[in-house]
Amino acid sequence: MNKIQKRKYNFEVFDRFYHAHWFLTGYSCRNFSKLLRAGGNKDIPIFIGVMKNDVNLMIFDIDQFNRAGHFYADKMVNDHTWRAKMYKKHTYYTKRFFTAGEQFRKLTFAEMTNQQLLREVNKLILLQKQVRILGVMLNGLVLDGRNHLSTMIRDELRNHIPDSRNFEQSWSILTQVTTPSLRQKKDIAIARLALRVQQKYPTDAEKGLRKIYKQYCWLDYMYYGPPAPFNSFQEDFQRARKQNKNFGLTGSLAKTAQRQQKLMQRLRFDTRAKRLVWLAKYILLQKGWRKDVEYHSFYCYEPFFRELARRKGIKDWRNILYLLPWELEGFILQKKPKISELKKRRLFSCLIVDGTKPIRMLTGKKARAFYTKLGIERKTSRVKHIEGQCAYPGKVRGEVRVINSPVSMKKMKQGAVLVSQATSPDLLPAMKQAAAIVTSTGGLICHAAITARELKIPCVVGTKIVTEVLKDGDLVEVDATKGVVRKI
Repeated sequence: MNKIQKRKYNFEVFDRFYHAHWFLTGYSCRNFSKLLRAGGNKDIPIFIGVMKNDVNLMIFDIDQFNRAGHFYADKMVNDHTWRAKMYKKHTYYTKRFFTAGEQFRKLTFAEMTNQQLLREVNKLILLQKQVRILGVMLNGLVLDGRNHLSTMIRDELRNHIPDSRNFEQSWSILTQVTTPSLRQKKDIAIARLALRVQQKYPTDAEKGLRKIYKQYCWLDYMYYGPPAPFNSFQEDFQRARKQNKNFGLTGSLAKTAQRQQKLMQRLRFDTRAKRLVWLAKYILLQKGWRKDVEYHSFYCYEPFFRELARRKGIKDWRNILYLLPWELEGFILQKKPKISELKKRRLFSCLIVDGTKPIRMLTGKKARAFYTKLGIERKTSRVKHIEGQCAYPGKVRGEVRVINSPVSMKKMKQGAVLVSQATSPDLLPAMKQAAAIVTSTGGLICHAAITARELKIPCVVGTKIVTEVLKDGDLVEVDATKGVVRKI
């Protein structure tokens, strides 16, 4: 801590992962200092991860973060060879990770020795390591956590569309993702089943729906579980039978792609401008895909962790998730670190990475004292005025609903103001009910911004603190045109 204080670092929380654990974020946390160093930081790069009751705070020095953000945004936009190589590598590992997870879940863990368990799980962990490291670099926090990439893309495209009003309209159209997400594929599958049952084969409903459920039940798993209940798929099916909106989703996406092509032709986009549009869309698509792959992976890990908990006499198997991935061998063979230590990590712990010495993990009083000395804890109880970036204009009033996971969508009401750390495709049903959307993180090519423009819902992104300040039931005014949210 003394070294950190002497160098006068200016720390800030750049992101929060809800329902998180160290087994999920360990590799990316360990690699952040390398990303910062490679991104042009000559001084000692510092990253600090904090776990507070299943919420993982990502803490960086502001100057180091911005320097690295500019570096990777520039590399992503201008180094086409590097970008193509990295995306090819990322696609390879995510596909392998998904397939390996499916195979891993089918293993009979209860019949294996500890050595056999370790051998099998290490195959999956090696793939997880690559997916986390590449994903964070190519479509994660450092690249666009403070709009470095989105600003660079927008500024260059403005040269092709000088009129500001026309630019915002064109940007809204051009950045819509036209490749179906896994969640959209699930909706399309249910829509097609509903039509099939309605037209010819009513007896196929149960069998067909269970097949779809088996394929997609993990989409709401997040990092802890459980998977979606079967009755939620039954409800989707019944809605599809009454009003089958999703049946034409594939055609709708294709029409949007055609509209984008015609718009780029009309605006006379050159090859570079078209590449920038592709990049904005592809990063958004990859963010959703990476999240889905990670949800799937922990759905596949669960039987393994449950068996490990049974062998070790651990009541709550989720406590094991507070191991760092590289600690798993010691835990299986020697039960180190102890389960009491993992419980402490879950309540409050700090992971300190500076690249010059071994990673440090603090828990309990030491962790709280370290965190307090960083000086980043905000007093938000009196905050009435929150500022961010306008993603779609408009001015509305409404009650707040904080939605950070699919589980919390049940409390969403029509016309409420949806507040989230960051949205993703799994929150789309709640977003469609919102009068406005406000997020803590994200830029103008984040999911919330793109979706809000598509739905024409006022939206403010990148407020940094909205999830700390607002709670369910708060009455707010969202002036998205000015990028301002006010408590009333």
